[in-house]
Amino acid sequence: MFTDIQGYTSLMQQNEEKAIAFREKHRKIFNDTTLKHNGRILQYYGDGTLSIFNSAIDAVNCAIEMQLSFAESPAIPVRIGIHTGDIVFSEEEIIGDGVNVASRIESLAVPGSILVSGKVYDEIKNQSAIQSEFIKKVKLKNVESPVEVYAVANKGLVIPPKDGIPDIRDASQSARIPEYANTNRKKFGRIGLISLITALVAAIVVIALTVGSPSAESSNKSIAVLPFVNMSNDPEQEYFSDGISEEILNSLAHVENLKVAGRTSAFSFKGKNEDIRSIGEKLGVKLVLEGSVRKSDNRVRVTAQLINVEDGYHIWSETYDRELKDLIAIQEDIAGRIVRKLKLQVGGLQAHSSKPENMEAYEQLLKGSYFFNRDYEDKIKSMEYFKRAIELDPEYAEAYAYIGETYLHYAGLNLISTTEAYAEARTAANKAISLDVREPRAYKVLAYINLFYDWNWNATVTNYNKAIEYGLSPANEFNTFYEIFVNKNYDYAINTAKDAVENDPLHVYNHWQLGICNYFAGNYADALKAFNGALELDRNFSTGYHWRGLMLGYLGRYDEGVASIEKSLEITNGKGLAHLDLMAVKIMMGKKKEVLPEVQKGEYIDPMDAARLYTLMGMNEEAIDWIEKGYYARSVMMVTLKHFWLWDPLRQNHRFQAIYKKMNFD
Repeated sequence: MFTDIQGYTSLMQQNEEKAIAFREKHRKIFNDTTLKHNGRILQYYGDGTLSIFNSAIDAVNCAIEMQLSFAESPAIPVRIGIHTGDIVFSEEEIIGDGVNVASRIESLAVPGSILVSGKVYDEIKNQSAIQSEFIKKVKLKNVESPVEVYAVANKGLVIPPKDGIPDIRDASQSARIPEYANTNRKKFGRIGLISLITALVAAIVVIALTVGSPSAESSNKSIAVLPFVNMSNDPEQEYFSDGISEEILNSLAHVENLKVAGRTSAFSFKGKNEDIRSIGEKLGVKLVLEGSVRKSDNRVRVTAQLINVEDGYHIWSETYDRELKDLIAIQEDIAGRIVRKLKLQVGGLQAHSSKPENMEAYEQLLKGSYFFNRDYEDKIKSMEYFKRAIELDPEYAEAYAYIGETYLHYAGLNLISTTEAYAEARTAANKAISLDVREPRAYKVLAYINLFYDWNWNATVTNYNKAIEYGLSPANEFNTFYEIFVNKNYDYAINTAKDAVENDPLHVYNHWQLGICNYFAGNYADALKAFNGALELDRNFSTGYHWRGLMLGYLGRYDEGVASIEKSLEITNGKGLAHLDLMAVKIMMGKKKEVLPEVQKGEYIDPMDAARLYTLMGMNEEAIDWIEKGYYARSVMMVTLKHFWLWDPLRQNHRFQAIYKKMNFD
């Protein structure tokens, strides 16, 4: 027998206390009634249950009594499904035809109803105390023959309309129920929020990697982590709920053979009351994790629900209540025991970054990371929170790593010079590693510095590989830059960028990254398509407009290109790099005389910008003059000298070759 509370997730979002009260009432009725009718409870999984009985008659009588009790005010909308058949117990799971069919029949029910299979009907049809009514024959997924479905029709029960049940039920409710969810699990004592997340991630991993029938394809192992809802009275606690969601998402991203939807795409559904099926389809995942966070004084409550996308069925849910003062009391054995028991090869569950002794420092980091993932002004604001975190805890390695990466963004935003930004970033990253030799973000920062500033190719590879080894998600943009600029491996870079788009399809910058990869490969049409994809997601994405305009220029569609770049300039009020692309397209149009006076003004933050324009005009000596300036200014674009086709007209020039030699490419 399977049961569940319909609409529990929605209720949890609207009224958490009422939802929990419903579940507690459900469990009391379920426990008392099951025991009375000689049943055995196998699993609780959030708002649902699985139990077995010695006979079909006992099971149905138990279900009738339950539903009548659930109907009493305040009524609980419970669905029940019953089937008789063999089940198999193992150390890791409970499987078999009996479990599989019962779960699918339950998903056909409506609140207040009891549905049973034809096999159960054969056992109860001669029982005068049990009334029943034939509903229809249905084809269930992973079940060879159609199954007859009957409704128990005793007074007080709901009978589903026959036309409300589809002829083919393509439900994919798991036939495996993870063992850790049983009612006899021990209550862990005081445990910190970090260990709470570790335990929660381990639970999700176990379910996500076992969901589906034993023959489920690996493509079914996919999940999206939606931003947890902030249930606190203070809207400024939004960073806290987002931070917990991100920690879970980042941990899941390291699990082998588990596809995890990207943060930007998953978080795009924040505040939207969209159907889970629609979210799953848009993100290309089979499972969705959602939940809520309530932080009050020194306590936090995290509620999470794992949902099957195809039928909206709750596979698992749980509520954790913890004291904030025990935040750093990491108890990795919670996740470890689950992983070892199920023999899963799970990486990334253990926290690689050192965690602070100071609770407020951790909260400052969460605030900083919240703003770090946002727009221009917010990235600037994030720095003050990261610096506040290390003031509170001078040995907080992860905070130093974030500071280092923020300085890299400062350089990209032209807030400070490349030399200053990279020097500060290096100092912060090295400090992080001195505090925690396994801090992945710090190695990522060093890899960027090695590639774009030091031009130390061996160190680049070493530090990037360490970042991956210690927990950096492989789904990052860094390796595309390295493969393009150092190895000229365009196919690898493009395929990596395509994977990023597939994993995080609503992330504007993933489409932009795919466009960039195609541009450096000389695939202008494909690059244009990618930039158009970015603009479909964000019509105010100024960077997308000027890159789109540049591609149109290379394709000979000059007027369209100019219009697109002018749109970018309109959005930014004339700021940014769009004016450089506008001059480039005008050069392609043959308007060298119009452009040359502006180019000769020499007002360039990055010398390589001028070198690019002079190269397009065929003024090679002037271009090399600016490349020499780029070398001494440590321009990040110097790394493009090795393979970028733009510099091909200069390669035979002895001055270019001298500069190239100093870059130590070969």
